[in-house]
Amino acid sequence: MLQTEFSSSIQRQLSRLLDCVPRVHRAMGREDVDLNCLPGWSELVGRPGRILVHGGRVCLVCVLFGPSGAGKSTVFRLLTGIPVPAGETRRPMTFNCTVGVPEPLREDLDLDELFPGYRMHPLTEMDVLRDGKRPATDLFFQYYPDYQSVHQPVRQSVHQSESAWLILVDVPDFNTVERGNRSRAEAMLGRAETVVFMVYPEAYKDAAVMEQLRIAAGRAGHLVYVITKLSAPAEADAARDIWEDVLNHVRQAPEFQDLRGDGRRIGAFLEQAAVYYAPRDALPKLEGIRPLDSDGPDFWSLIKGQDAVGVYWSNLLEVVDQGLTAAQGLAREAVAIRDELRGRLKTADQRIVEVSERIAGSQFPAGELVELIIDVVKESRPGWLRIVTFPMAQAAGMLFSVRKLFTRFRKTEGRAVLRDRRQLEQRRLEEAVDVLLEAWRRDFSTEAELFSAQNCREAARQFQEHEPPPVRDDWKEALRADVRDWSRQHPWYGSLVGTLSEMLVLLGGAALVLDLAVSGGVFGAMGQLGVAGAAGAGSLGAGTVLKMFEELKLKDILEKADAKWRAQRRDELEAHLREHLAEPFFAQGWQERIRALNEADPEACLAAAEAIRADWPKHGEPGDHP
Repeated sequence: MLQTEFSSSIQRQLSRLLDCVPRVHRAMGREDVDLNCLPGWSELVGRPGRILVHGGRVCLVCVLFGPSGAGKSTVFRLLTGIPVPAGETRRPMTFNCTVGVPEPLREDLDLDELFPGYRMHPLTEMDVLRDGKRPATDLFFQYYPDYQSVHQPVRQSVHQSESAWLILVDVPDFNTVERGNRSRAEAMLGRAETVVFMVYPEAYKDAAVMEQLRIAAGRAGHLVYVITKLSAPAEADAARDIWEDVLNHVRQAPEFQDLRGDGRRIGAFLEQAAVYYAPRDALPKLEGIRPLDSDGPDFWSLIKGQDAVGVYWSNLLEVVDQGLTAAQGLAREAVAIRDELRGRLKTADQRIVEVSERIAGSQFPAGELVELIIDVVKESRPGWLRIVTFPMAQAAGMLFSVRKLFTRFRKTEGRAVLRDRRQLEQRRLEEAVDVLLEAWRRDFSTEAELFSAQNCREAARQFQEHEPPPVRDDWKEALRADVRDWSRQHPWYGSLVGTLSEMLVLLGGAALVLDLAVSGGVFGAMGQLGVAGAAGAGSLGAGTVLKMFEELKLKDILEKADAKWRAQRRDELEAHLREHLAEPFFAQGWQERIRALNEADPEACLAAAEAIRADWPKHGEPGDHP
């Protein structure tokens, strides 16, 4: 039984592919018109979803293809009787494609279905074919009588049901100075089941001709190679020499070793082409086109009498393969772009984390911590007053030791290591912005325009308009329970509340913080920041404060406070840098592109393409066609 439609699974996946590829294309920021430049895509879109059949005969599109002067329009006239411009010296003679349709199909064939994506126009005046300003999607057609009965009959070995209705297309020359002609010709080449590739002795080996031969052999379901304008009387020998020369080139040229969609090499497919030749003749005749193989059918019977269904599906496989390859390439590119954008955002955010950690770890709110301890101790004072056994000697020794540390603090760094937190943090943020912008320019060197010096200066200026975020009290609240535990474990230190108050005065109150990166700024400091890190790096101010808290048995609380402060302030500064620097500058745009690519779902394109490839029959499989 003649199967004329795709299988339901292929139809379903093709519909899925035709829907998602344009969305992926747009999500990548490309114009819809550029989608037609995707290799094989317009041909895939323009392929009917079923074989068109009338009276048991398949409708096959046959394209006459070749360089300027090869005789395409002359053969088109001989086959159809439609008087397209031919035989003139001015080149190109035409700019638009002409379609000849057998007259019996006038009432039954939907040309819009046969040529999806084209605008069909009746060919009433030949001059319209010379109009190079017409859109490439304009296609001109005319009906011609079916010559099946008047030409030599189809070879007896070919069943009538296997012969085809010949929809013949004459395309513009592909090797003229008119660049638009080549794209028109190639677009129609992708629509053809059978390609009649016509050459003549002076041009058959030209680079442009060989390249187009490769393309044609890579796409066609059936290819006929016709050599015209041969000099008598040895035209057959000349044709044989030319064909052998072409095959020698094909066997050696790497580009002809590529695989077609059906798994065959392009060169191997080409070697199976039917070869015909014709002498130079002032009055060309169809009978003058002869087979190089003496046992071959006449030219008309050849192009009409192929296994039409086999030719159709073989060509369709090529078209689908190219369209699938292009769709898969586009989808993989979209996935790669999305992954790269995600990687960029991760890299950019890691930079923000790093500078936020350094800023938060370069300062410590010792004043606020002392204030917190005093408040909690005062809350616990009534319990302390009930203690009757108080080790005064130990307390006196402790007080003496702590005051010695106060004296040392005043004599060493004193207030030189103390800063107003807001002013200090504002300066550090300004420095951080410069560091970030310079790092991002290096990280994303391919985005030179986005990260231009001017754009970076403007991003920094806009960021400076925003005040640093306030510090939440979360870090202090988390420590209150630890301070209460300290009070219960060391009740005799209640008498030292005055000493803690003195420390608070020394530190200048809760408004000031300990500057742990006095020398060289936060991005010039080496080693781990934080109180312990700064003390270990030789900061006398950090070391003295650490010793004070150690004498008061508060070292653990100080270290916990330091860690909680750094973690909280880092998060707050990260959010500030993301919201007011990275996002308005570039991150929001990248995130929107990622969202668009996610919504376009390139994975669905890949899955549909793989499903089609899995369901499509391979060359030589039993059953031949889907």
